[in-house]
Amino acid sequence: MTRALGIAGLVLSWSLAALGAEPWTLERALQQALAANPDARLAQQRIVAAQAGLEQANATFWPRVLFQSSYTGSDNPMQVFGSILNQRAYSTSLNFNDVPTVDDLNARGLVMVPLYAGGKNTATRKAAKANTDAARQDNAAVRNALGFEVSRAFYTVLKTRQFIRAAEAGVNSFEASLAVATKRLDGGTLLKSGVLDIEVRLAQAREELVRARNANALAVRVLRNLLGIESGEFEVADTAPSVNAPDSGDFSGRPELSAAGHRERAAQQQARAAKGGYLPRVSAFGSVDYDYGWNYEHGGGSYTAGALLQWDLWDDRMTRAKVAEANANIELAREEQRKLRLALDLEVEQARLDLKAADERLRVTDKAVAQAAESASLTRSRFEQELALSTQLIDAETALVAARVRRAEAEADRQIAIAAMRKALALPQLDSLSKAK
Repeated sequence: MTRALGIAGLVLSWSLAALGAEPWTLERALQQALAANPDARLAQQRIVAAQAGLEQANATFWPRVLFQSSYTGSDNPMQVFGSILNQRAYSTSLNFNDVPTVDDLNARGLVMVPLYAGGKNTATRKAAKANTDAARQDNAAVRNALGFEVSRAFYTVLKTRQFIRAAEAGVNSFEASLAVATKRLDGGTLLKSGVLDIEVRLAQAREELVRARNANALAVRVLRNLLGIESGEFEVADTAPSVNAPDSGDFSGRPELSAAGHRERAAQQQARAAKGGYLPRVSAFGSVDYDYGWNYEHGGGSYTAGALLQWDLWDDRMTRAKVAEANANIELAREEQRKLRLALDLEVEQARLDLKAADERLRVTDKAVAQAAESASLTRSRFEQELALSTQLIDAETALVAARVRRAEAEADRQIAIAAMRKALALPQLDSLSKAK
């Protein structure tokens, strides 16, 4: 049995290791971030806190049951007389001018039932419910923003990989050109300065390759942090699924807007709760007591029941100040909604313009890469045939590397712009995730 468990444990560990070594696709990264990112977990805990506040508000409608107990000793005539009566131990032999010391153990059960609180409890419960709904929408907003950040980080990783490929191609081209230049130098058909120019440009290309690799490592680290992964192997897939840009520009489904609406309703209910301070409060109560004293070795029980009316006739304008504060919070919530709508409208328009610019850049850079590649190829051939100068070769190779980098930027920026548009419209980053939802 022990051996079987050991084998099962090894198989499980191997499976987990294989899963960890599997390249992270965009879909898997999005799912991981929603489960393990600290911001996602914080949003979940805010929902838990809001639900706890709602439970507290609901508790105000239920009776309160208390138990109290005390033990006292006194020779105060009033207290002695009351204790003896409560213990059912009164005797006509009691001298009120010379009362003995009496001890009393009191046990009390108390029930208090709120009957009316000027609407304060009802309004507080509705406010707590609105705050809970707002916390849920905040969670949805965090998930929406987190999805965009993961997508942007993922596409940035792919972009820096393209930078590396472009830089490596440039290094390889300059190394090949340096070999040709060295032969021409040995043959006496090229000056030493031409070889030195290519060597300098080769060193610059290698430096750019180092920077590209460093940028890629940083982009991978950013993505890893977003996924909440602290240790272990981390490999990112080399491709991402194709995602279409949304046609609509309606951002009314943004959870931030819904959360702001819930907060306004919560502020309105809190104002109603504050106005409840002008009204009376009514509650019922009942208690059962048992008193026992060891001096007389006697005990007895009693009960009390009644209703209580409380009305704050003067509180030095405290209620008025609370109402004024609550009304100001309502106006704040309304202005926050207006500010949010303006910001979301700007966000949608910016995403639309960025996508349009990325599409245009992609078309331009496609042609630029093709033209730069053809120009570099022709210049290499001419340089090998001793028909082109080394400076012309360097210019052609540099232009090709720059064109490839710009095209990689345009490709990634287009994907990021689509992700930003989907985030602005509260759409899932991948259609497969919306179907799973």
